[in-house]
Amino acid sequence: MSVALAQKKQCRSFDGLKASVRYRVRSKMEMDVLDIAEGGCLVDARGWSVRPEERVLVRFAGLGEIGANVVWIEDGKCGLAFEEPLNDIVLGHILS
Repeated sequence: MSVALAQKKQCRSFDGLKASVRYRVRSKMEMDVLDIAEGGCLVDARGWSVRPEERVLVRFAGLGEIGANVVWIEDGKCGLAFEEPLNDIVLGHILS
């Protein structure tokens, strides 16, 4: 990760950052993003009924769908691992 991007992420409040997550044959849910990095993100998953190892498609504003897998879900939060790490340009776009 570039130094500038690391500083931006360090100062970033994730308030208002949303992801649209598609799962199980067309089900879709808008979720608050609590944290994000090159390898995945943490979302507020209250009311979401997925299980670890399920594949989902994540969409951030202005970007196409990104394949991800549910790593864990607990206490209303869910960890998603992207199938391919995000590059600095894409992560910078999401954080801007």
